[in-house]
Amino acid sequence: MGRTIATTVQQIQAEEGLLQAFRRALREEDRPAFDRLWRYARYHGVPISMANRPVPFEAILVAMLVELDKKIEQLRLKNQQP
Repeated sequence: MGRTIATTVQQIQAEEGLLQAFRRALREEDRPAFDRLWRYARYHGVPISMANRPVPFEAILVAMLVELDKKIEQLRLKNQQP
């Protein structure tokens, strides 16, 4: 039988699982932000899989950053409107 390769969703879940102790150590008010970052990563699952990085966490972080930048840009544009 061939080698089983984890799907992108499984890789994201595995990385998130490794950081559960970190999440528990966060202040309660910071946990929703942590959870949102992982939702952003799951939203960008296809680009993460296309990156095909040896260390999946690199692409996961970039996906999170892309989504955060979009949110910042939306706020910037909203604040420019009269």
